Amino acid sequence: MTYKHFYITIAFLLPTVVSWSQADTGPKYYHWNIGISTGDILHELFNGDNKTKTYPAITLEYAGQKYAVQMGFRPDYNKSNTSYDGFLDSDINNQFSISGQLAVTRFIFNHQHWQIKAGLQMPGGWSRQDITEDSGFDEVITRRLEWNVGIGPVIDVRYFVHPRISLGLETSLIYSISQSELQQLFTNFPDFDNTKETVKSNALTVVEPATIYLRFHF
Repeated sequence: MTYKHFYITIAFLLPTVVSWSQADTGPKYYHWNIGISTGDILHELFNGDNKTKTYPAITLEYAGQKYAVQMGFRPDYNKSNTSYDGFLDSDINNQFSISGQLAVTRFIFNHQHWQIKAGLQMPGGWSRQDITEDSGFDEVITRRLEWNVGIGPVIDVRYFVHPRISLGLETSLIYSISQSELQQLFTNFPDFDNTKETVKSNALTVVEPATIYLRFHF
């Protein structure tokens, strides 16, 4: 491409770019948005951190002029197998968990670039871990069941880098109750099934910002 063709192309594109940028400077409002946790992406890229994360991986929100409703969730599944050379024994470790939250918030500050909301958040979760020991004579499953629910105030702060793209974080004060139950299950001898331990607890926790959400508004 010659310089002449290059300048002609720029001359045609410039009015379009200017008009597009001017259109975006005006106030726009989008009701829906999808949020993705950047913390998960960074952990996976740099250190492969697989520890349990309490914040949602994906969020979906509908916002009106004053109020907003947001749902977030995090599914997780992990499986590992261990076999022992020369023996029939083997271990299978299955883990499954799902957690989520529901938040109802109200706008307390709404600007072209900054947005602050406050409201009520209700998180919860459930998980199951099965460790299966197969001796060739019987399969014994050691199962741990856990669940938790909570409620408390939340503050949501966002910065708009573009009318359709925002970065945000949340902090909350959550009162939660939880239960953990440890069971032992015998496949061939179910009469020996038993619950070894049940632990119930409650706590009031300050949930500090743990990730930045990249949200796409539409």
